[in-house]
Amino acid sequence: MCNGECCTPQCAPAADLAGILNSNRQWAEAQVRRDPRFFTSLVATQMPQWLWIGCSDSRVPANELLGLGPGEVFVQRNVGNLATLKDMNCMATLEYAVNVLKVKHVIVCGHYGCGAVKGALTMPCATPGLVNLWIQDIRDTRDRNIEVLRRLQGAEQVDKLVELNVLRQVFNVCTSPIVQQAWNAGQPVAVHGLVYALYDGILKPLTPPITSLEDFEAFSHMQELDGLRHLSLSVLQHMSFERECLRRASIDRAVSGECKQASATPAVQLAAPTANGVAAARAFEG
Repeated sequence: MCNGECCTPQCAPAADLAGILNSNRQWAEAQVRRDPRFFTSLVATQMPQWLWIGCSDSRVPANELLGLGPGEVFVQRNVGNLATLKDMNCMATLEYAVNVLKVKHVIVCGHYGCGAVKGALTMPCATPGLVNLWIQDIRDTRDRNIEVLRRLQGAEQVDKLVELNVLRQVFNVCTSPIVQQAWNAGQPVAVHGLVYALYDGILKPLTPPITSLEDFEAFSHMQELDGLRHLSLSVLQHMSFERECLRRASIDRAVSGECKQASATPAVQLAAPTANGVAAARAFEG
């Protein structure tokens, strides 16, 4: 620490960290005063009912927005609240939350004024850097809904793309093998699309709770935006094709099983001819 005489480049960071650690101690003491078993209960287990997939923006803290405490919400955050099927980080979080923690709700939440969405509207594709590569999925959503977005300008255009991006990520979650397998097994998992307004702190639902493939299909057919209709229809066609393949495979296995059973049945043994039968056959031949 700086003693006022010899200051080093580490002094300011150390002072900043000291302030954070002091705040942490005050917070921990306040929790214990409120509930002496607060930390011991957290050590025992975590049983959250909610998975939050949201933006990394520091103004959008999941627990506080939902009014939930530590241990009550499992959190995955990234730039632009993306849930692409090729993102191993997000998919691993989703898999652990659904298969191990058995969460009952998955929230995909964007926020108005999102910087990643602004970048997808304004940043040239040739801009170097990983962020530019990361937001390509948002650009794809932009391109699929270009006519809708062209009718808007400024903040309204950004906020519309924020909503469209949330809907696309909801589709990704619903069509992920993780959620599909959970639904097929009868596990209760509801997927929600929300958007957060920084100016008043209110969460706005963009989708009804989606709890099954039937819910997903019904919601997809309700969408009036061309880009989302194209996306949902292509997904539904893919799922329909898979279901047909599974149905045919089931029929083929049943037929194959019947054939194997028939081939395994012992052949009928003919009775040995009697003496009278042999005599009759010889008389007939003669």
